[in-house]
Amino acid sequence: MMTDRRGRRARWRATTTTAGAAMAGMMMSMAAEAQERRAVELDQMVVSATRTEEEARTAPASVTVVDGEDLKVYPVSDLTEAIRDIPGISLTAGSQGRRQISIRGMDPSFTLILVDGKRVNSTESVFRHNDFDIGAIPVAAIDRIEVVRGGMSALYGSEAMGGVVNIITRPAARHWTGSVDLGVDMPTEGDRGTEARTSFFLSGPLVEEKLAVTVTGTFDRREVWNGLDGGAVTDGSGNPVTRPNGTVVNRSDLATLEGREDYQGRVKFTLTPDDDQTIEAEYGQSRQTRFGEYYISGWGDADAVVTRRDMGLSHEGDWDWGTTFIRAYAETSETAEDSIRQENRVIEGNVSLPFDRHTLVMGAEARWIELKSPDEFDSGRAETDAQALYLQDEFRLTDEIKLLAGGRLDEDKYFGTHFTPRGYAVWTPTPEITIKGGVSTGFKAPTLRQLTEDSRTSSCRGSCYIKGNPDLKPEESVNYELSAGYDTGSWGATVTLFQNDIENLIETPRGNGVTPVGQENGRNVFVPVNVSEARIRGVEANAYTMLRDFGRLSANWTWLDPRNEVTGAVLDNRPKHTINGKLDWFVSDEVTAYTRATYTGRQRSGTLTLDPYTVVDLGADWMINETFSVRGGVLNVADSRTDDPDDAYAFVERGRTVFVGASARF
Repeated sequence: MMTDRRGRRARWRATTTTAGAAMAGMMMSMAAEAQERRAVELDQMVVSATRTEEEARTAPASVTVVDGEDLKVYPVSDLTEAIRDIPGISLTAGSQGRRQISIRGMDPSFTLILVDGKRVNSTESVFRHNDFDIGAIPVAAIDRIEVVRGGMSALYGSEAMGGVVNIITRPAARHWTGSVDLGVDMPTEGDRGTEARTSFFLSGPLVEEKLAVTVTGTFDRREVWNGLDGGAVTDGSGNPVTRPNGTVVNRSDLATLEGREDYQGRVKFTLTPDDDQTIEAEYGQSRQTRFGEYYISGWGDADAVVTRRDMGLSHEGDWDWGTTFIRAYAETSETAEDSIRQENRVIEGNVSLPFDRHTLVMGAEARWIELKSPDEFDSGRAETDAQALYLQDEFRLTDEIKLLAGGRLDEDKYFGTHFTPRGYAVWTPTPEITIKGGVSTGFKAPTLRQLTEDSRTSSCRGSCYIKGNPDLKPEESVNYELSAGYDTGSWGATVTLFQNDIENLIETPRGNGVTPVGQENGRNVFVPVNVSEARIRGVEANAYTMLRDFGRLSANWTWLDPRNEVTGAVLDNRPKHTINGKLDWFVSDEVTAYTRATYTGRQRSGTLTLDPYTVVDLGADWMINETFSVRGGVLNVADSRTDDPDDAYAFVERGRTVFVGASARF
């Protein structure tokens, strides 16, 4: 809404306004001015760092918040587009040009994705190397996205070894309100690739002050994009490649970036029997399709369909002595063509107890996972379960110093008991200065496929099998970070040093020079093993400044030194330098224009060293009135390309693309 947009600009301009009022004669002291400037920032609260509400600047973790209103200005089709310019974030590949999220150089599987604190159970078991966990975001329903960088297994358990991305959706509305967002992206380079998407949000009371309903949905379709020149595809001997039906495959037929068609819908009922209790029941369903042809060592197609259904019930209480939260939810994911089905069930709860200078958080979680696949398991299925208890104490030693200590005890069916502690300290000697740092541990449990001995997954382009290894240990890490920041409200800067020490990394050695463990059906058989250790050091630096009342300039830089501790080699697909910059220009209260750029530095990919490249985007947003707004711009203005197969970049950057969009609020 227009009032929301002006509100955000007012927050950005608050320091200038405050200074002007002082010059007019209010004669505030320096300390009072600083306190007022800091109050402007207090509305940026987060819950992901501790499971309790904290100011982002002083939360005991490295946290960045992306406002949902800001996302509506950009053509956001998945989670990577929403957070790619955050410090410490880099994008890497699944397959077929798919993008995945890496935090501080950690493997994408070490990033835990949550929606309203609810684990998005990975579909990796259903369909390998997919991007289904990050796709089809209903942008109209997002309130904010909280990104926590650094190990968070002490609070969230497995998969949070690298960090957490928590998508917070908009709360139920007290009065009927809704929004619709439409967008179209049209590449000007390459062949096809047009993408169209829409999302909607509708919320309001069914019973005044007691019962509300929220309905959200999204639809996204992208054509296959091809950035290659024409001509027939040839094999290593120079012969044309043909499909199973005998037709010749041309380069223009291939999917440089696969096509997709995603939709999802969700309904949530919110019951508030009194001012202290909230009960929510929700149901969601999605269908995600990927399609296109590719050629690696042979012809193949990327066709895959995954359907998801989930439901949940939760209760939150705010009592005189503290707060309570309990939730039960279940999710089913299945493929249409392979008859693979995964079922996940979770029960979790926590209690927050503030007393004296302490805030104590205690919680428990139980998970059950079942994977059915007659083609991959001799028994037709595999299952596991895990239970956990966690405890965290946040202690305010003085008004300027707070300490956090916590730990989580996980009990897993396969690898037994695992304890992950975490400690952190925050010092705010002045309202502008924040110094904080800590040590955390993390772990990543092997997947059911990796653990189950009778599993059998086709690999090596169909020439080998990968079987499970019940002797696998969890991948583990020790994470260190130290940061210092200065923020006046009109400008600020933060520098963070970090190091991740990782051991028991799981790899599946196969190919030339590797002895298979056996043979089945004429194919070699390999198994995953714990072999590698890695150390990833890095620096994050970010800064911003207000350009009086007409704009905002921000930039961040991430430096990585990722190494295999066994061989000394640099880890693949981790750019040494990543730089993001953005200029917001407030043309008027109704029009905002922006320029943003991302520089991705040199990186290793096997035996290759990939050249750096820069992507520049231009765009503008015009609020016509309090109901309608339109936007447009150009992505990748310079047409920087990463789609040449010979270059082996981790993922595909689509060529120069024009985008337009419109939104309606009511």
